[in-house]
Amino acid sequence: MAKRKTAPRKSGSPATRVRQPVRVAYLGPEGTYSHSAAQAHFGADTLMLPLPSIEDVFHAVQEGSADAGVVPVENSSEGAVNITLDRLMSASPPICGEIELRVHHNLMGRMSALSGVTRVCAHPQALAQCRRWLDGNLPDVVRMPVSSNAEGARLAGEEEGTAAIAGEVAAGVYGLGLLARNIEDHDHNTTRFLVLGRRRPRATGEDKTSILVSGSRAKAGSLFRLLEPLARHKVNMTRIESRPSRRHKWDYVFFIDLEGHATDKAVAAALAALRRRSSLYRVLGSYPRARR
Repeated sequence: MAKRKTAPRKSGSPATRVRQPVRVAYLGPEGTYSHSAAQAHFGADTLMLPLPSIEDVFHAVQEGSADAGVVPVENSSEGAVNITLDRLMSASPPICGEIELRVHHNLMGRMSALSGVTRVCAHPQALAQCRRWLDGNLPDVVRMPVSSNAEGARLAGEEEGTAAIAGEVAAGVYGLGLLARNIEDHDHNTTRFLVLGRRRPRATGEDKTSILVSGSRAKAGSLFRLLEPLARHKVNMTRIESRPSRRHKWDYVFFIDLEGHATDKAVAAALAALRRRSSLYRVLGSYPRARR
């Protein structure tokens, strides 16, 4: 009896293929709130890629050196992160998720008491979110904005008299003691992050859609006319921000978040009407709402 031939197993078959970890870029260095947000969203089985700027995170996802990216977009106390909004105006990967992170700011350093602090380093947003506490407790201390809170923590670990504002994780990473906990001015202080990727999630029933639009500068009521389809189709707008378009003087682009997925019937109808009225229009992404 002739032996039955069996096809050789391909080296890339499911039985032998090793699953590669997801590569996630974030605003570094290690210990930033972006790092904490990325870990909370993607979990432990992830290759974290700390990068020096928000622009670098966009590039990493766009060029394929990262599978996803995490960037801050707004804070409940201080508002929009304009660098992120400006980068979304150019060609960018789609938004495929969002993260809300409750932010607790801590003052940390190598000194043993507040009297030893001569300078506080932190991201400008963190300095602003702790303004009242700093005014009351360190009114004469120099406040130095840096690229990230983790960078401030790194400096605090190296420089005499320098303290930092950062999350508790950063204190462990950079070997600092906590001088004061929860120094943020508002107890609801929360930062929202966008997850960038190359996939477009399907509707889940609990979604948001982010769009970028601009209307006519010349006509009175142009913004009302632009947004009227949302009200007509009963689509709730949860956020609107404006930024200079950089196309013309005093010309603006609007960033709008809506409830629902772009494929939902009401949302699709509203967006189709809005697009016809826009001089600039782009869907930045539809994605599941953040868990609260």
